[in-house]
Amino acid sequence: MREIVVRAPATIANFGPGFDIFALALEKPYDEFRISLSQNNSVVINIEAGKWEVPTEVKRNTAGLAAINLLQRLGKPQGVEINIKKGIKTCSGLGSSGASASATAYGLNQMLSLNLNYNEIIEIASSAERITGGQPHADNAAACLLGGFILVRCFKPMDVTKFEVPDIPIVISIIKKKLTTTRGLIKKRYTLKELKNQISCCSALIHAIESGNLKDIGRFVNKDCLSEPARAKSIPGYENVKRRVLYAGAYGCNISGGGSSIFAICEKEKREEIATIFEKELIETEKEILITKSSNIGITQI
Repeated sequence: MREIVVRAPATIANFGPGFDIFALALEKPYDEFRISLSQNNSVVINIEAGKWEVPTEVKRNTAGLAAINLLQRLGKPQGVEINIKKGIKTCSGLGSSGASASATAYGLNQMLSLNLNYNEIIEIASSAERITGGQPHADNAAACLLGGFILVRCFKPMDVTKFEVPDIPIVISIIKKKLTTTRGLIKKRYTLKELKNQISCCSALIHAIESGNLKDIGRFVNKDCLSEPARAKSIPGYENVKRRVLYAGAYGCNISGGGSSIFAICEKEKREEIATIFEKELIETEKEILITKSSNIGITQI
């Protein structure tokens, strides 16, 4: 196989209280990748015309770094050309970089018949994520690759579990963050009470996913004392819009990934009302409102 075309979905990482260990795949938006083997023994990245700027320098793009990481394992020179058609807004907390890393690792594994398992592909992709988050993180890459709801059980060695999810209606206010990474905003120490609450919510959210209880999924996604308080400070009007969305009947509302996008979980019939609240309340923020849902489908060959 000399060429492969794949589709990679957007993801919500840090899903609720699951900082760096939970993520959810979305039905839309998504990126498409055409990955080809070439004879020039170098990695080349091309970006098709789109709304957002994406670096084509190999070591500044997670697709390029994933290709380098995987080819190093191969142990022999191999040229690769990666053409990316962007549908996921960059720097918005929807897993754009994770999609690039996972799609590239997946595609090369298929073309070169390397027989890497899912955890090995995720490890390669998560290493490429270092350039966006300052350190490797697997949540976006894993949910993008596998679909559904994922739990990162262990990082060394990589061990990821996928849970099938029910239809979870989701409304997102897609907002581009001002910082490349917001990890530095998160405090280093927490009280015992905070940690117990966080662990309790993580456990309850897994149970809600397993039981398919939409109301409880929203209820426990809504609670986070680690990431949300820090990242909310950089989103003007966040606390007010969250109050309004919950008052309108959403089951949960939180920040997607590293921000600055905001998502809400609600019943299908509430989606338009929640979308209107996002549009009207975030007056000073440049945004795009998206109505989507969860998906059990990860990266697919097209």
